[in-house]
Amino acid sequence: MEEWEMALEEFLKDWKYRNDVVGALVCGSYVTGNPSKRSDIDVHIILSDDVEWRERGNKIINGFLIEYFANPPKQMRKYFQQDFQIQRTMSMVQFITGKILFDNTGILNELKIEAENWRNMEYDELNKTVLEIKKYSLWDSLDNLKDCFEQQRVDFPFVYFNALANLFSEYCQFLRLKSIPYHQVHSYLVDPAYSKKYLNNVFPDSIFKEMFLKALLEEDKQKMMEAYEELVNHVFNQMGGFKIDGWKIKSPVDV
Repeated sequence: MEEWEMALEEFLKDWKYRNDVVGALVCGSYVTGNPSKRSDIDVHIILSDDVEWRERGNKIINGFLIEYFANPPKQMRKYFQQDFQIQRTMSMVQFITGKILFDNTGILNELKIEAENWRNMEYDELNKTVLEIKKYSLWDSLDNLKDCFEQQRVDFPFVYFNALANLFSEYCQFLRLKSIPYHQVHSYLVDPAYSKKYLNNVFPDSIFKEMFLKALLEEDKQKMMEAYEELVNHVFNQMGGFKIDGWKIKSPVDV
């Protein structure tokens, strides 16, 4: 037994034999592979379905940080649904790739199947109104970055990298891809092991990918500005085009 498994076993002593606990699952890098010194041990504690509370916490045992999530099955099912609605798969992937530690009622096997079903569902296409608003938002971000550049503001790099992160996120939503945390975007684009670990599909736009990776490496502010504008124009082309002159959108009132 490895050291992290012994720490996990010690942690579970406070949970395993409780009447309101029916199962547990461990997930994350210690299960999927290549943990770093910063990796914690992620544990899902499944409570009885009649429990009306949930708990999340952290505990250090033998030098290992254990992050635990205690929920009844109905709450986990709600998390699957909520993650799907925002094009995120974190909760599903944790259950799909996680290792069952004990399962007194069979509920963890059920949740694994349900998580796989949610992950395989396709996201809806953006409706016309939402798409137009997103295109305007991207134009506005480009305009703000230009203003920042022309004023030679000291926060230009900060604005630039935030704009890149937002552009990537918006484009993923348009492409009906899962959202990727900003600190994992580079790994997603360059490391096949990352995609395998988190069950990600390959990014489908190779042109955007190469442009984006190049933009991340630029240090000259003029070239950074040019790189971002090229990326925005590429996304506009994929979205059907955009012109600010004459742009308008009419939609029903929301009252």
